[in-house]
Amino acid sequence: MFGKPTSACELMSKAEIWLMRTYWDFNFPHPFLPNFKYVGGIHCRPAKPLPKDLEEFVESSGDAGIVVFTLGSMINNITAEKATMIASGLAQIPQKVVWRYSGETPETLGANTRIYNWIPQNDLLGHSKTKAFITHGGTNGIYEAIYHGVPMVGLPVFADQPENMLHMTEKGAAISLEFNFIKPEDLRNAINTVINDKSYKANAMRLSAIHHDRPLNPRDEAVFWIEFTMRNKGAKHLRVEAHNLTWYQYHCLDVAAFLLSVILLLLYLLLKTCKFCLWKCCSRKDRKTKAE
Repeated sequence: MFGKPTSACELMSKAEIWLMRTYWDFNFPHPFLPNFKYVGGIHCRPAKPLPKDLEEFVESSGDAGIVVFTLGSMINNITAEKATMIASGLAQIPQKVVWRYSGETPETLGANTRIYNWIPQNDLLGHSKTKAFITHGGTNGIYEAIYHGVPMVGLPVFADQPENMLHMTEKGAAISLEFNFIKPEDLRNAINTVINDKSYKANAMRLSAIHHDRPLNPRDEAVFWIEFTMRNKGAKHLRVEAHNLTWYQYHCLDVAAFLLSVILLLLYLLLKTCKFCLWKCCSRKDRKTKAE
């Protein structure tokens, strides 16, 4: 209001502790700074009992089990054409489907699919009958699937979702499809593959084991580092000095300019020396010629 104008970038650069909402079950190996603490899955919890009507529908699936399908809270509706295509693909699998969808009921909706405006996603993913999770690739949903060891079929739409699903496909726990070009048989085949090919379930369980095998659970680790920062009146000793450098220092342009100056000086001296030696050599030849 009354102080010096600032920017989001400048404001974020002043942070002394960063709580990152990922972990090494999701991330690829990479270097990181000492004030980056990974607390991925901080929102995950053990599954609670389902509402009675939903539990009855889930239990009615028998040995085939269920598939949980949601595109997240930000995508509440899709085109009627896309919904019809998706419903057609879901109708072709033997599993029961719990679909979070708030649009008009598609004409191709199968008897095995039930639509809800809201679903207890975490509790469904933790249910013993759940065989696969169809997701848009949001971080929250992916981490709940990792937490419970459920293989995924990805339908990424925008933002970080395609990259998130790339992580899961590379780790062998998911199949990712192009949302804008998907066909009913593509969806059917992808679901059948992640359920019937046991490697997807095995990889999902391996990621789940990595997720749970850590010194502290994500919430306790986040609490520790927040209180650590408060106890020590900050964590400046963990901040990288790069935040205090000017743009030319950060990119080492001052060092590059110094080295370039040294190189140019050496080249100048070398050229001058060569020119002087050449002049001396020519002078000797001229004197020798005159003497003869």
